[in-house]
Amino acid sequence: MNTLLSYNGRMGFEARFLWDNGLMTVSAYKQNVARQRIEVLHRSAPGIPAVVAYDSLPVNIRTKVDRVLSDRGETCQQKDGTATVSVFESLIREDASARSFYADYQLADGRPLPAAVQTEYYNNAIVLNAVREMLTIRKGRRDACNISGNRKNGLFASVSADVNSVNRERFPHTLPSNVRRLRERYNAYFHNGTPDYESLIHKNYCNQNSRKVTEAVKWMILSLYCQKNNPYADWVHAQYMQFLAGVIDVVDGRTGLVFDRKDFNDEKGAPVTISESTVWNIVNAPENKVLIDGIRMSYHKFGALSRPHYHRHNAMFSLSKVSLDDRDLPRKMHDGNRVKAYYAYDVCSGALIGAAYSRKKNTDLYIGCLRDMFRFLDRHGLGLPLEMEVENHLVNQFEDDLMRAGNVFPFVRWCAPTNSQEKHAEQFNRQKKYGYEKRYQDGIGRWYLRLATNQTEGERFYNEQTDRYEIKEKTYSYEQLVADDLKMIEAYNNGLHRDQKHYPGKTRMEVFMENMNPDLAPMNRAVLLRYIGHRTDTTVQRNQYVQVQYADYQLENLSVLKRLKPGNYSVEAYWLEDESGCIGEVYLYQNGQYVGKAAQIATFTTAKAEWTEADTAAMTEQSKYISKFDKFVRDNKKNISDIRVLPTGMPEGVPQRPATGVREETLQGPADNGEDAHSASPAPAGDDIEALMERYAVADYAEYAIESI
Repeated sequence: MNTLLSYNGRMGFEARFLWDNGLMTVSAYKQNVARQRIEVLHRSAPGIPAVVAYDSLPVNIRTKVDRVLSDRGETCQQKDGTATVSVFESLIREDASARSFYADYQLADGRPLPAAVQTEYYNNAIVLNAVREMLTIRKGRRDACNISGNRKNGLFASVSADVNSVNRERFPHTLPSNVRRLRERYNAYFHNGTPDYESLIHKNYCNQNSRKVTEAVKWMILSLYCQKNNPYADWVHAQYMQFLAGVIDVVDGRTGLVFDRKDFNDEKGAPVTISESTVWNIVNAPENKVLIDGIRMSYHKFGALSRPHYHRHNAMFSLSKVSLDDRDLPRKMHDGNRVKAYYAYDVCSGALIGAAYSRKKNTDLYIGCLRDMFRFLDRHGLGLPLEMEVENHLVNQFEDDLMRAGNVFPFVRWCAPTNSQEKHAEQFNRQKKYGYEKRYQDGIGRWYLRLATNQTEGERFYNEQTDRYEIKEKTYSYEQLVADDLKMIEAYNNGLHRDQKHYPGKTRMEVFMENMNPDLAPMNRAVLLRYIGHRTDTTVQRNQYVQVQYADYQLENLSVLKRLKPGNYSVEAYWLEDESGCIGEVYLYQNGQYVGKAAQIATFTTAKAEWTEADTAAMTEQSKYISKFDKFVRDNKKNISDIRVLPTGMPEGVPQRPATGVREETLQGPADNGEDAHSASPAPAGDDIEALMERYAVADYAEYAIESI
């Protein structure tokens, strides 16, 4: 059985023939196929071997194949049965330097040579190398026979005949068949004694001599195409031709200068005229299309379709990053408007951990989302997210307090507006909408969307009130839309995580709970609720409690009283109810400073017959605070002496006045209490004590003191 077989008119053989006979390793074969040095006529399939083209083999490999075939008694034959390998063709060998040169060569504009051109130049090089060897062989024979006159006897002409007889299927070269032209090409190739591969490259590559469209013409076409009316290519062509004919003038709107028609003439002074297809090619060239899109497209559309974007991967731990974004629910209310929603997504798991709804899009909607997220995290005993991803819309007023990095959240990322690719929440919104809302709800989509499956049906009518055409759709109540969306959130969180390769069989909520970031800090409720909680201005009563939402909240300890300003019992209480509407504790601030927290007081019954363990616990908790208060009063009352204030110069038998230091402290006493402006002045020392006594009318006071004794 012959190794070489005809395959669709070409000779080929099984690829395994190469490595079975030690001609090439499997890896080398795959590398040559990948680099298109070996052509595969038929790819391998189960039970079917791969077939490679004999004429596509590199010369050195093809020579080895011929040797193996010759040992087997086989020859490479054409259809007519003649041998394909001539003496000259046997001199055509692989030239790795030539192949590398043309593969790495770059044109003046930075482009590489096309693959077909690389093959052409490479074949020309190896054929010229064979020409040199053949000339050396024949010249040696002529010298041995003492024959002179190379030109007369046609030495180069004989080699030219060999070049023309080369099998073009095996060696598809483009060397000239004329002897004189071949000699010129040969001399240029070996002009310095060694192969000059660059001499074979055609000089018309990146040559400006034959270029008709100049830089001035190109920029004129692009400028006309970027007019505000977004003209078509044929309109631009017509305007350009009218400009050349002097029918219209073109003015630069930035500088006010009129374009000179002479700048659009060729070297001979004739106007450079172009066709409509040339205009189309100019405006659709990739490097020009980028500039056109940047002008004709909106900022959002250009960023979404043309502008390069960053390639990222998601966070590996839950609560490492939370992305927030607002959206309108797809279905409309009865008044024609849509419910406004604000979501908070965990980036790692994609779980939706906070949601709020409103009829209007305002800052209360954003705060409501944070409140819902806080309730969720607090219910599961989790810390605050390490990073929040938000945009300026609705959130910019919190830039200096709540959303300032390091204040509540360690990191805050502000996304560019209208950049849907940057925010992770935009991606999760789409997954929720078309993965769950569309599956379980009717009317999800838009009538103008590209995919027919996402288009919604509706009757188009003219609304006289809005003075525009609208699509009549089914409407729902606000309460129903919110309830339906809450169901979708539950289904979305309990759905499989989209990355099943890393989280097989895990839902989004399971991924969220099982991959918590170990660096989460405990939640500072006092700081957080100051920004997202409700506020109630109240007063500390009976040194024990404050009233918030018609309920009493007991101070955590007596230290709260120490932090209050003198004579000021007014405080601001910040609080947030849980899912059941209960307020467990409130956080107290005075003039922006945190003073403490207070827990709701649990009352107990006065009827012994109705007494329960809960009443015992409530009474015990209140008793602890009252006992601590009584102990504080009892212990500190000892520091207050039962003193008497006496004037100087007492009659005989009356105890003498206290020491000077005591008197001065007594005189300074009213100053510490802040009773009047005079008492605030420091007491004079030494001889000024009499002036002070006169100032306070001590004589009258002494008389009163003696009578009291």
